[in-house]
Amino acid sequence: REVLRNSEERLLDVVRFSSHSLGLVAALKANDMSQVQRELEAIRRREGLDLLNLTDTEGKVLVRSTAPDQIGDRPELPFLTETLEGEERTGVMLFSADQLKQEGERLVRRARIATPDSLPRPLQVVEDRGMFIYGAAGVHDGAGDFLGCLYAGVLLNGNLPLVDRIREIVYGHEQEEGGDVLPGSATIFLNDLRVATTIRLADGARALGTRVSPEVSAAVLERKETWLARAEVVDQWYLTAYEPILDDHGAAIGALYVGLLEAPFVDLRHKAWLLLLLLLLFGSGLGYVLARLGARHISRPILNLASGAERIAAGARDITLPVSGDDEVGHLTGAFNRMTAALKDRDQRLGQLNRELERKVVLRTQELEEKSLQLLQAREELLRSEKLAAIGSLAAGVAHEINNPAAIIRGNVEILLMEMPPGREGREEAEEILKQTERVSLITRNLLTFAREQAFHRECIQVNILLQEILAQVTHQVSLEQIELTTELAEPLPPIIGDAERLRQVFTNMVVNAVQAMEGVGSLTVSSKVMDRWVDVAIRDTGPGVPDEIREKIFNPFFTTKKQGTGLGLSVSYGIVRALGGNIEVESDGQSGSIFHVRLPTNSPAAEDS
Repeated sequence: REVLRNSEERLLDVVRFSSHSLGLVAALKANDMSQVQRELEAIRRREGLDLLNLTDTEGKVLVRSTAPDQIGDRPELPFLTETLEGEERTGVMLFSADQLKQEGERLVRRARIATPDSLPRPLQVVEDRGMFIYGAAGVHDGAGDFLGCLYAGVLLNGNLPLVDRIREIVYGHEQEEGGDVLPGSATIFLNDLRVATTIRLADGARALGTRVSPEVSAAVLERKETWLARAEVVDQWYLTAYEPILDDHGAAIGALYVGLLEAPFVDLRHKAWLLLLLLLLFGSGLGYVLARLGARHISRPILNLASGAERIAAGARDITLPVSGDDEVGHLTGAFNRMTAALKDRDQRLGQLNRELERKVVLRTQELEEKSLQLLQAREELLRSEKLAAIGSLAAGVAHEINNPAAIIRGNVEILLMEMPPGREGREEAEEILKQTERVSLITRNLLTFAREQAFHRECIQVNILLQEILAQVTHQVSLEQIELTTELAEPLPPIIGDAERLRQVFTNMVVNAVQAMEGVGSLTVSSKVMDRWVDVAIRDTGPGVPDEIREKIFNPFFTTKKQGTGLGLSVSYGIVRALGGNIEVESDGQSGSIFHVRLPTNSPAAEDS
């Protein structure tokens, strides 16, 4: 299912990126349909698409890449209306035979699946509909004006590379002892008809045009359920999994299947049963013979030992059994007598030790309760003092770093306003500067009272450059002499929109925390990469890790595990990243280091323009 979903997402990405093609937009605005046709055909061939069409703002087809002469109609496609309203759509849908003819005879021939002698409808000798993965997006010019709709499709009928890839992903390349590939299979159904499959018939041909069993059809196509059970596939029994394929209206238009031949597993089960039966028979016979032989020699002395053991278990200690001989049982009886004497002596010593231990436990419990109470009181007082000191330090730093420059700016702007009469060019901007400095002062006062709101200076940021600057400067805060520093920065990395100084604070705090967690000795790895529309920055250390019981608390304000910590660093960093639309995640088994992931979005309009 994930392979099919990834194919849908990839197709939507292709359509989305193609709709932003400068050449396509320029040709469309110039009404040069021949150039539009060439642009679309080049995209279709490059991306391996089966159809790529362009409509105007009312849904009328302007260009069909596979059928240039079939234009001017308004296709009855459910997703087209929603796309014309500004949405982007992707999914799976059916094209009728008439709709396929409009896309060209090549697609009609590719979509046609013969169904000779196919049950349960043998009179239908050919399937002429087509199942497509589609993607649709609007086309806009540089000013944002809507120019039309671009939609593309990939035909699933006869799409053997796709089902081969599904089978390879699910079952890999494992082989049996004989060297044959394991009989795993994958299939795409149009309704109940196999239109793409890895299953082969007796003559070696793919089983295209055969149908799913009635039981599976009723469950998957009629009730839209997932089927996880054995089922008859063509002419053999398989261990199967079926899942319905739904169109935009929620109707089941097909199914996705993977399965393994049942026969090898049944044969293995029979062999296991036979082996267990043989082992059971052999063990039973051997045990019977040994029991008969041993019972004659050891049963009576053993019974005496059993009786004595029961008396010992009941609490008796003055027991001495007669030694019957010098054989193994006699030695066992002697050992039993010595054990009884040792137990008696041990019980006496244990009684004395228990009394002494009980007395010491009472004393130690009293001492522990007193120490625990003192420790709890001292810890609460220390934590309270540290947090108050941290708040004071933060307020003083803000007043020094922000209020003083803001006051200077404000004073200069006030002098400038006094020299600028009303209506003079630039006075409006100066007044705006004055208002903004007042806003900075307000934010500073709010921070001094530990307000939650934060102001951000958003700009285009190159994350790799910022990380390199931080790593070059962090030695002023912590020593890296015994730290093995490794950077794995992906190139090229798209820019993000954010506050550089705030992010510098976040990444610096993460690096310092990692170095402190390793106590100055270990390996530190800083990496960056792109994940879909996110930039992921990972900071990995080889410290003790983050235990599960505190992992959910580390971002809480004032929560800390450091002796000198305030509990504000990670909570402030988390707030900054969340305010920028990102997230912070932690990976750790609590024993061998931790990885902090900072994920920031790259899909904002400003980021795309840059």
